[in-house]
Amino acid sequence: MKFGLEFESSKNLSRINHMVNFQTGKFYKTNLIGIFICVSFGVSCTRDQETSSASKTSINSFNEMVLIEGQSFSMGNDKPAGNGEIYPEEGPVHEVEVSSFWIDKYEVTNAQFKEFVDATGYITFAEKPLSKEVFPAAPKEQLLPGATVFAPPLENINPRSTNDPWTWWSYRKGACWRRPEGRNSSIKARMDHPVVCVNIDDANAYAKWAGKRLPTEAEWELAARGGLKDSMYAWGNEPRPQGRWMANCFQGIFPAENSAQDGFHSTSPVGSYPPNGYGLYDIAGNVWEICSDFFHPSYYSEFMENPHPNPTGPASPITQIELEQFRRTGTCPLPTEDHNELMNLNVARGGSFLCHWDYCLRYRPAARNHSESLSPTNHTGFRCAKDAK
Repeated sequence: MKFGLEFESSKNLSRINHMVNFQTGKFYKTNLIGIFICVSFGVSCTRDQETSSASKTSINSFNEMVLIEGQSFSMGNDKPAGNGEIYPEEGPVHEVEVSSFWIDKYEVTNAQFKEFVDATGYITFAEKPLSKEVFPAAPKEQLLPGATVFAPPLENINPRSTNDPWTWWSYRKGACWRRPEGRNSSIKARMDHPVVCVNIDDANAYAKWAGKRLPTEAEWELAARGGLKDSMYAWGNEPRPQGRWMANCFQGIFPAENSAQDGFHSTSPVGSYPPNGYGLYDIAGNVWEICSDFFHPSYYSEFMENPHPNPTGPASPITQIELEQFRRTGTCPLPTEDHNELMNLNVARGGSFLCHWDYCLRYRPAARNHSESLSPTNHTGFRCAKDAK
């Protein structure tokens, strides 16, 4: 039995490293649980390679929502995942009461996000430089726009023994929602794929424009379970029913060789896999989905001391610095008063096209991860929710 402390996500990696605190210029020693902007260069993300290939009818179809009736359910997981690993942040299992709400049938697509940007002129975090006033000690090149992109090594490695995320991640100049792999990429043929390289502020801005909001972590898990009780996956307990891949995830040898047995090397068009019992698509795999809650690895235990309907997560955020201390000592202090809010961790759910059976079995309803505003990536997006009237 293994403890799944490693994450495939760029926002949750295991390497002890000296990192520069860009706000103060001081050095701190931290587990690289969140990737900071710390390598390469960035340029603005322009529009010349992206035009909408999705019709208005398609966009309207993407906007469909599903009503989830209010109910109580068992949230979390305290059993080994299918590969034998235990993920302690998923427990303990506890009862949660959630009121009725609507949730998007699909992850928000590039076509939908383009409609929002065209209507509002919105500029995402990855498209903007960082402020020298906010990060006075940062080198000039590290203030330029960009995002963190999956970049597989040329040769096979053991990700656990190598334990260096920069072996398969790269801060890519010009990477943004329009160009998810950098300045030579385009979403022209991917308008029906989920939007990526966005952070929680970008997701909240879109949701507000659409008259929606982000789901809470409890809402998301209730919806993801699709009416099933105590199932390991959104479709049941069999990893591959009748040998079929049920989610866009990583096949082959992670991180160097993606055999793409499911037909996709990266993101896939939304709705490419069967829906769950509530009719929701891509609730497993494809891209991580940002939720409204702050992330804390022991939040469930704290919640059980004061249970209440419709939980919205911890009252206070933590950063990767506090999370590393929690992993070392079991205690998690609050961030320092002068910490930058861009370092706050929010919940991310659902897994992504980089989740691998052996390395990161997280395309499961109970699996928890986190997203850092400072670090947009090309495997993280979102879907929206709305209160039931």
